[in-house]
Amino acid sequence: HKSGANLSLEWRLTQLDALMLMIIECQEDFIVALYQDLHKERTEALYSELCLVKNEIIKFKKELKSWMAREQVSTPAVLSPSFCEILSVPLSSPACLIIGPFNYPVLIPLLVLVGALGGGNPAVLKPSEMCKNVSATFSRLIPKYFEKGAVQVVEGGAEETSELMKYNWGMVHFTGSERVGKIIQTNAAKTLSPTILELGGKSPAIVAEDCPEDIDTVCNRIVSGKLMNCGQTCVAPDYILCHESKISLLSKNIIMAIERLYGTDQKDSELPRIVDENNAKRLVAMIAEVENEKNSSTKILYGGSVACSVKEKYIVPTVILNPPPGSRVMIEEIFGPILPIAVYRTDEEAISFSQKICRTPLTMYVFTKSKQRYEKYMARIPSGSAMRNDTLLQFAIPDFPFGGIGTSGIGKYQGKASFDAFTHKKTSQYHPCLSLLDAYGLRYHPHGGGRGKIFLAALKYSPNIPVLSLSMKILLLTSILILVGPKIV
Repeated sequence: HKSGANLSLEWRLTQLDALMLMIIECQEDFIVALYQDLHKERTEALYSELCLVKNEIIKFKKELKSWMAREQVSTPAVLSPSFCEILSVPLSSPACLIIGPFNYPVLIPLLVLVGALGGGNPAVLKPSEMCKNVSATFSRLIPKYFEKGAVQVVEGGAEETSELMKYNWGMVHFTGSERVGKIIQTNAAKTLSPTILELGGKSPAIVAEDCPEDIDTVCNRIVSGKLMNCGQTCVAPDYILCHESKISLLSKNIIMAIERLYGTDQKDSELPRIVDENNAKRLVAMIAEVENEKNSSTKILYGGSVACSVKEKYIVPTVILNPPPGSRVMIEEIFGPILPIAVYRTDEEAISFSQKICRTPLTMYVFTKSKQRYEKYMARIPSGSAMRNDTLLQFAIPDFPFGGIGTSGIGKYQGKASFDAFTHKKTSQYHPCLSLLDAYGLRYHPHGGGRGKIFLAALKYSPNIPVLSLSMKILLLTSILILVGPKIV
């Protein structure tokens, strides 16, 4: 920031090239670290963590020059000739702070870093302390690939994060829980540092009475979305709302889908592990609470607490039919491989149920053949995003801004949205200095004798002068110079 080097396109492309080179040359380092921390299988690690970052870098390198271009805007005729433009400039110094999550500890910090660097901002990266191997990998590799002052890694937990939050930042990007998000927002307010908060919530998967006939595919998509990263995905379907006419068919096929994707013994499958023992204990307690429920309509259709191992951070995929409304699985964001199924009779009942569970979920999935029904759910249930007849894929659309609404987050990033989030829209105006261009002096006091009325009428009825081409600008300025000569500045 002090040298101004980060203002140039060249500096930004150099940093993006360094990031791409680090990912390519050190791909295996990241894959090993992800397996050590989350037991994440190689292919899933590639497509859910590294490939998306590469695609983001490619997009930025292709579009960055045009995104950085000055945007010229029209001017009211009464202020003409006036040349107005909007510049996309880096945020305030010293840098942007990126606080990474544990669930996608490589993808999200690096995806955000692309936007920060593309916007011309140095960045401080604080990886999740819960993924120690990934954090150590960042700490080891970043200094090797980035020039001093461009990107820095700070390792540590809550104490280090609290210390970092005492400083003023151009932007603080946090991904995590609503509880911690409130702490980050409170601390950021003390230094007036802007924030982007990517949180979560209980996102429903609604299986309507007119859901697609291919129930195997429906269940494959729900189970795949739920069990990716062992359910530790902020946009995973948190629970299913199933129409009463489909509940028997769905219940049977959800179990079949689990075994199609992960076999009958999921412990020896490609299913990742929970990040730590504390979260594994939390999930086991959730299942046990339902198992102890005496309500006859509540049933464990698959899995259960007995098959789980807290020490090995293994939670068996568990399907629960009709969990009690007051149970933890229906109140808290699950963030694990537990799939509750609730039954509804009408669309209005489903909408009301979802709104009570979570007012503003991060996303919503609706399995229906009817576009009209899908639009109805979208209109009535506020959510960060929505998808019809599939899950999770919205995050892989490069031109989709990603972010929540209300309790599920503040702000958006990814693609052009990242560039906009990490730049300030600075306005610039050139108005040639000549009394003739001051509405014949009507803009100045005194406004009596009808001068004020004339000036207000000029402002009211003055049309906008469209953006002029460079040749037209030169012609206009030349004409003014010929008319008034050296009096103009």
